[in-house]
Amino acid sequence: MAVDELRLLHSRPQAPTSPGWADDGYRRDVQQVFPRSDMDDVDPVAAYHDVDRPAPAGRPWVLVNMVASVDGVTAVDGRSGPLGGEADHRLLGVVRGLADVVLVGAGTVRTEGYGPPRTPVVEVGERRADRGQAVRPRLAVVSGSADLDPSAALFADRNPDDPPPLVYTSTDVPPDRLVGLSGVAEVVATDGALDVAAVVADLYDRGVGIVLCEGGPGLVAQLCSAGLVDELCLSVSPLVVGGGSGLLAGAPLPTPTSLRLAHVLAADDFLFCRYLAC
Repeated sequence: MAVDELRLLHSRPQAPTSPGWADDGYRRDVQQVFPRSDMDDVDPVAAYHDVDRPAPAGRPWVLVNMVASVDGVTAVDGRSGPLGGEADHRLLGVVRGLADVVLVGAGTVRTEGYGPPRTPVVEVGERRADRGQAVRPRLAVVSGSADLDPSAALFADRNPDDPPPLVYTSTDVPPDRLVGLSGVAEVVATDGALDVAAVVADLYDRGVGIVLCEGGPGLVAQLCSAGLVDELCLSVSPLVVGGGSGLLAGAPLPTPTSLRLAHVLAADDFLFCRYLAC
């Protein structure tokens, strides 16, 4: 699902603009095309939230959420936003509402103009409360260089009731960068190169049950290579783009990851595919 303009992704749901919008801001006119449903429309909140996600032993459940064109391109002019649409934006909020922590790479933060996660729609918020989760997920940024602007929206616009973002980086970066971020984030600096397995382990030690990774392709590739992806939510945008990068960046995986298709939803010519690792 696409990360689009800050006002769309990181704001409260807007008022309904068509009969398909519910009062609390998400689409109800969503069809389930697999498995086949007897209902004309399905509730997207129930489709994503009312399923089991048993955490693997010793680590949280890791969910990856990405958008790609029909030909597999994940960005237009460097951004995923042009691949999205209204239904995609709303489903993104539904999926994000599953997470204790939203994990993202620094390049994606800079390119997409990330802000802090906002309060979810009512039905998502109720389910979060029932699961004992915080009102909003916490943001965690992976940055080997710690090249982040301390005045950026993800730091400056944080709700004062929420903990600061986590920034995972290395002790090898210039000390002034660590000092600059320490006042606006909780910086976790490890010796040497960053290891995504260590990041996931640290989140588990903090009591995190569900991690949602929103990219970019390099971070997703590292998680897949380490065998840490339990669920992949892929939005297929009704566009053919050509060129560009795929869902994963870098070298081929040591072993291909087998997936099982759990559901496919459809809205506004988008397909929303939910896969589980076998």
